[in-house]
Amino acid sequence: MLALALAPGQEPPPAPPDSARSPASHPQQSLQPQSSALPKSRPVSISVPKIHLKTRVETVATAPNGSVDMPDDPDHAAWYHGSPTPGATGNAVVVGHVDSRSGPAAFYGLGALRPGDSLSVDRRDGRTAHFTVERIKVWPADRFPSEKVYGPTSAPRLTLITCADWDPEAQTYRSNLVITAHPGS
Repeated sequence: MLALALAPGQEPPPAPPDSARSPASHPQQSLQPQSSALPKSRPVSISVPKIHLKTRVETVATAPNGSVDMPDDPDHAAWYHGSPTPGATGNAVVVGHVDSRSGPAAFYGLGALRPGDSLSVDRRDGRTAHFTVERIKVWPADRFPSEKVYGPTSAPRLTLITCADWDPEAQTYRSNLVITAHPGS
């Protein structure tokens, strides 16, 4: 989990929908269309038109404590090398900072996304993997379901993860925003 202070005078990032805040809520039935998976190919950039995001995608692994590393540049996203590549069969995981000491970062606007919003990942092989947001969920950091979030899937899926619920007294984020998306147009 990222624990950085907001820049002076900076507004917190957009809040996810209220339905995303309860980890006890039941997931929606999958909207996953039948589609063929793409072959493996590293992601190079991610675009989310609704929040005017287009940024480079770095590659990260796990930190010594077992958590997924974050991108070195807060204005970039990062694909977790321990997951499938976006568009391939399985759960591709992309992480990003919500902010940094200098202000909003790459995933700052993710809380504004809603089911049905589109995003895309440009890949090294020249193809673009298109996705549709299916679910938005905020998980408390102390109850983060790693297996559920990072676990395998039998079909292509994209999972985006960033921090949420800034606690100004503790100077840390209390939760993680997790967005899952399925192949779409």
